[in-house]
Amino acid sequence: MRRDSRLTTIIEALQKMGPHSSAVRLWGRAPGATGEDGATGNVWAADVHDVARHVFTRLYGRPDTTPAASPLAQADAAKRARDLPGELNALMSGHYSLTTAPWYPAREGDLVHVAFEAAGQAPAFGETYVVEPRGGHPDDLKLRLLHHTAPDDSAGFFAPGLVGDGISELWMEAGPHRLTVIRDGQVVHDGGRRGRGSAAARILFEAEHHAATMREVQRYLERGEPELALARLQSGQPLPPCGAPGVTPEQPDCPRPRGHRPPCSDTADYVAPPHECPALPEQLYAVLSVGPKRTTVSFEGLYAEKDAALDIASGWDQHAEAERRVGKGVPDYVFVDLPAPGGPSLAVVAPMPVKPDPRAEDEWAAEGMAAALGPDDYADDYQDRDDEPTADEAAGGVR
Repeated sequence: MRRDSRLTTIIEALQKMGPHSSAVRLWGRAPGATGEDGATGNVWAADVHDVARHVFTRLYGRPDTTPAASPLAQADAAKRARDLPGELNALMSGHYSLTTAPWYPAREGDLVHVAFEAAGQAPAFGETYVVEPRGGHPDDLKLRLLHHTAPDDSAGFFAPGLVGDGISELWMEAGPHRLTVIRDGQVVHDGGRRGRGSAAARILFEAEHHAATMREVQRYLERGEPELALARLQSGQPLPPCGAPGVTPEQPDCPRPRGHRPPCSDTADYVAPPHECPALPEQLYAVLSVGPKRTTVSFEGLYAEKDAALDIASGWDQHAEAERRVGKGVPDYVFVDLPAPGGPSLAVVAPMPVKPDPRAEDEWAAEGMAAALGPDDYADDYQDRDDEPTADEAAGGVR
């Protein structure tokens, strides 16, 4: 059983309050009563551990005295008790607690310390691992033993870890209560701490993690890369580099975020130019067809080139005898008479000038108003004329 370090600190502080080196009981006098010696208040005594537990409960809540065990140890205990649901629950809960941790997955450079308690004649010892890529691949991580305090050379059992995720084996076998994970100089998982302090640390880390995510998403959106912003939100982690090999052996692999728009680049901050829709022509040509009985009108399409519209109206030369003529009073229109079994049909090629978007004109006008000069820009011309008249004004008698 691991005792909370805060409770141990309170116990040690209370033990050192008395005149003896290690007090086991505390004495006091209750208010509201008079003792035999004439002193006010009855004398009371309490065990140091009981007082410490009372103080701890008032500050942090009831201490967790549940015996700590790794998920694998819990599964083994359930297996010995022939409790198959309990065994599966221990394994699944252990895996879920790891994969839902706000700092998961581990990253290159993370430090993982595991603390083992004393057992029998074996003293307590610790091991410190560093997370590194396996084989140079950023998504395949392993553990490398940095230091240990074991009495023999049996340390480093958990290195290099499982393929793809070096920390899961350590989490399941040693247990999350023995692990301390440090990232960028900050403790992101402290298995030795429980209660409200650990929950507060978790909430703080989640808030910082969310803020970092939003900063990256905003940066991608400001750079015109919404696809990277979406990928960042979906992954919950910083986007790894693209890693596409350079064109030449001297050119480094592409450091741009994975999932970027082409092309690849040797600069991480390179931004591909955003897509630009082609500008509309000044005039388009619509093709309309009128049935033989002049009772049906069909829209056949809209074309940028007049020749293309005429080809569609004539049926791509399927009707060699089709007659093209210009309408009276509408010289820009072309009428095509087509022979048909039920009587001649008619196709019309009508020009359609593309008018400017009225909303664009409003925006242009608003920009002009914002850039126009106002009275503040001509203060001398708009100010009240309380000064002396000029020579011309004095000579003409007009002010």
